[in-house]
Amino acid sequence: MTFNKEDSKKLLPQNKRLYFSYSYLNKEKDRLTNLLLNQVIDLRVPAFIKNEKIHPQMIDKALKLKNINQAPSKQRFKRTSRNRKINKLKQLITKINNENLNLCHGYLNQIYLILLIHNLLPLHLRDKTYQPEELLKDSVFRTKLLQFDYDRYLYQEFKPENYLRLLAYNRIHRMPTHITSYDARDIFPEARECGFSATAYVISIDDVNECYITFRGTEAGSDDKIKSKSKRFEQSILETYKDWDYNINSILIGSDKNFSQLTVAREFVQYIKNLVDPNTHMYGLGHSLGGHFVQTLQLIDDCFDAGYTLNSAPVNLKLIQQVKPELLDKMTWDKLFALTDDTNNQKLLTPQIRKDINRLLPHDYSEILNESFEQDITQMFYELPYTIWIGKKWEYNLSNWTYPFKKHPRAYLSSDEIHSYQHFFEQLIAFLSESNSSTQVARNTMSFIRLRTRLLHETINNPKTAQFFYDYSNFLYSSGIFTDKPQQISKEFIEQNNSVLRGSLREWPFLRSVNRDMLSLATYFHVIDGAKHFLNRTPTKL
Repeated sequence: MTFNKEDSKKLLPQNKRLYFSYSYLNKEKDRLTNLLLNQVIDLRVPAFIKNEKIHPQMIDKALKLKNINQAPSKQRFKRTSRNRKINKLKQLITKINNENLNLCHGYLNQIYLILLIHNLLPLHLRDKTYQPEELLKDSVFRTKLLQFDYDRYLYQEFKPENYLRLLAYNRIHRMPTHITSYDARDIFPEARECGFSATAYVISIDDVNECYITFRGTEAGSDDKIKSKSKRFEQSILETYKDWDYNINSILIGSDKNFSQLTVAREFVQYIKNLVDPNTHMYGLGHSLGGHFVQTLQLIDDCFDAGYTLNSAPVNLKLIQQVKPELLDKMTWDKLFALTDDTNNQKLLTPQIRKDINRLLPHDYSEILNESFEQDITQMFYELPYTIWIGKKWEYNLSNWTYPFKKHPRAYLSSDEIHSYQHFFEQLIAFLSESNSSTQVARNTMSFIRLRTRLLHETINNPKTAQFFYDYSNFLYSSGIFTDKPQQISKEFIEQNNSVLRGSLREWPFLRSVNRDMLSLATYFHVIDGAKHFLNRTPTKL
C-alpha cells in the first residue's frame, strides 16, 4: 500500500483477483445505478401531485449518481513505461479512488432524505423501546455522526436534524420524536474568529433525552455559504492555521499563548447544558483535535455522562494546570509532571507508568472511550512531555500487513531533540502570527523554512546540530517517509551554491526520496474515512 517493494510482494500476486473483483463490482454498480434511476423516474405516488418539486429533486439526485458512476469509465490513464505488476496495482488504486464513493453515498442519502421528509419512506420500526446510550455504543452511528461534520457540503439543502433522524432510524429502527441542532459558530461569534467548530444535537427517542456534542478535528474545511472558490480556499487555509496555532501552543507545548478555542469550547458546553432538560444525557464525541476537547473538557469540568474519541490528540497536563490549577494539589501536580516528563530519557511510557498516572487523577474516567488506529500519526504526540489520555483506550491494527510508521519518537530522539522539535514549531506559529490571509500564511511559512534552512547551513559543522539532523531524518526514514537511508552528514557543506535548499538536496540526496504515497496513506488512516476500516477488529486495550 505504500508501494515499497518489500511490502508489496504479498499483495502483487493477487493482482488478477483484485482486478476481477473490481470489474465485477463495477458492473454491479452500473446495473444498480441504472435500476435506481429507472425506478426513480417511473415512481408515481399521490404526494407528487401535491408537491411537484419532490419528483424532479429525486431524479436530479439519481442523475448525479449516474454521472459520477460514468466518470471513471471515461477517464484515460497514461500507459506506464514498464508493464510491471506494481504499476498495474497503482492504476487499480487510482480507479477505485476515482469511483468517488463518499459522494455516491451522499447523493443516495439525499434520495432517502427526500422520501423521509415527505413521509414516503417505508418505516419498519422495532417493538423494543430505545435505551440510553444505545446510539452512542453503535460504532457506525459514532463514525457517521463525526463524519457528518466534514460532509455538510453534501447536505446544504437539508436541515442537519433530518440527516440525524435518518441516521438514527437506520441504526436502531426507532424514530426520534424530536431533534434540534446548535452550531457553536451561530451562538458564539468568537468561535469562528479562533477556528473552533462544534455542533450539539439534542435528540428525544421514546422519552429518552440525549445530547451529542461533536467536536471537529483539524481538517481544512470551508464555508459552503461562500460562493467564490478562491475565497473558500483562502478561508480553509486560515481555518487550518488557526487549528494548528492551538495544536502547537496548547497541545504540543502546553503554553498559555492560546486558550481561545478551549475557552469557547467550555462556554459552548455550558450553554447547551443550561439549555436542555436537566435529565438529558450529555455525550461528547470528537475526532483528532475534537477528541482532545472531549478528554480535556471532561478532565477540567466533568461535563459528560459518556464520551467517545477517534484518533484523538492528547491532553497536555501543563495546559490543564494553567486553565484549572485547583483541579489537583501541588504535590499531585508535581508527581504527574515527574511521571510524564522526559528528562529521564524514558524511551517508552510503560503500562505501569500509565497506571501511576491514572491513580493520581480525580477519578478513572472510564466513561470516556478512546479508539485509534495503533500507528496513527497523532499517537506519536502521546510520547511528548506532559501528555496523557484519560479513560479507556482501544488501539486497532491488522495482523497480515506491514505498516512502517513509528509512533514512538522517544525511541529515536533524545530529550533535547524532542524539545528542539517543539521549539521549532513554536517559533513557526509565532512567525505566522501576523498573517491575515492564506497568501501571507503560505509566504511566511516558506520564509521561515528558508531562514531555518540557512541557519542549519551555518551551524552544520557543529557535531550536536549534525546529530540532531541525522536523528530526525532517521526517524522519518524508519517511518517510511523517506525511502533512502540518511547518512551522517559530512563536515563540508556546499558553500558555493546560492540556493540553500538546492545545496541541501545535493549534500543530502535522501531528502529527495520523500515517499508521497506513504504520506498520503498516513493522512488517510488518520481521517475518519480511513480509520473506520480498523474498527471492526479486536482492539488492544490499554
